Amino acid sequence: MPYVLMMAVCLSAEPRPEPKSIEGDPKTGQALAIVSEWGYLAYTGQIFPTGPSVAPTPPEEQIADVFRQLDRLVTPKGVLKLNVYVHEPSIAALITKQLAKRYSGGYQPAVCFVQTAMPSGGVVVGLDAVVEVGAPPSEGMVRREKPSVKGRPSPLAFLPSGGTAYISGQAEKGDGTVADATKKTMESLFKTLTFLECRPADVVQIKAFLTPMKDSTIAIKEIVAAFGDEVAPPVSVVEWKSTLPIEIEMVVSSRSRPEAPRIEYLTPPEMKASPVYARVTRINTPGQIFVGGLLGKTEMPSSADEVRDVFATLKRVTEAAGSDLKHLAKATYYVSDEAVSSHLNTVRPEFYEPERPPAASKAMVIGTGSLGRTLTLDMIAVPK
Repeated sequence: MPYVLMMAVCLSAEPRPEPKSIEGDPKTGQALAIVSEWGYLAYTGQIFPTGPSVAPTPPEEQIADVFRQLDRLVTPKGVLKLNVYVHEPSIAALITKQLAKRYSGGYQPAVCFVQTAMPSGGVVVGLDAVVEVGAPPSEGMVRREKPSVKGRPSPLAFLPSGGTAYISGQAEKGDGTVADATKKTMESLFKTLTFLECRPADVVQIKAFLTPMKDSTIAIKEIVAAFGDEVAPPVSVVEWKSTLPIEIEMVVSSRSRPEAPRIEYLTPPEMKASPVYARVTRINTPGQIFVGGLLGKTEMPSSADEVRDVFATLKRVTEAAGSDLKHLAKATYYVSDEAVSSHLNTVRPEFYEPERPPAASKAMVIGTGSLGRTLTLDMIAVPK
């Protein structure tokens, strides 16, 4: 077990409830959802193949390399959620074989695939993870591990037990360049942190949807610069199709509010509320449900029926996990064509209460990582 996690486990004297897989399948090494009642989590940055495993190395070796890197950061059994980024759908099939080997027992993590361009030519896979740990090294504060290369984001950040806030994707166009748009968007997000009575030091993870992917190093440089002398939190990037250069979302540690509702749906004063997504959601007590990437049936691509089929699965899975559609915290919608994107807009109100939609980002992407599927729904909920 890596030193940081060993130390974390020793710091906690509380009994630790085991995470629970919902509809786990040893044949795929994946669950449709996983319930974590524990408040101590860690978030990794995006991991890509390194050294000899970089292209033109075969995909199987690149996959083995990213999992080796993951295992150096965290323990496999602690993994609750894996976000897997693939160059093409065939890579997702190879990843599934690897997951089946790793999680063939009674426990499987939730997994979400998305197809995206990669920051480096020839690279075919990347991943990041949410992990249960015994307790963070600094109780009550976010801790970010220092990167091995100066000027890079942290590879791993610890979320202390208490509250968690999800900030929906925000986007400022700036002068139209990735650099200026990233800078302006980070300034906007920091205003949202102030609304939450949080600081940049409370940010645990950042995800950016940007175009083109070749400019991801520019975006990451601006994100790191926004944190000044602090180590920047872990960052993941996905290429999207948009007229906006970048959209950025955040996971934030917020103080526990036991007297408040378990989950709050919030709108900063300078923003307008929406009936289909919250600008911010705040979870006030420990316990989260990580739902893997949900797909519709293959016979109904790009249709309203595909969207409804995904939401029907979401309803079933959240109820099995002890939640429901009134307790959704964070959604990521990956759509691969305009038709399904439009249907998603019209179908969501059928399932969401207008006062309780999750924080969300919707990204038009190359593909879902699964042939014939045009929508992937990635969700986080809380128990009722």
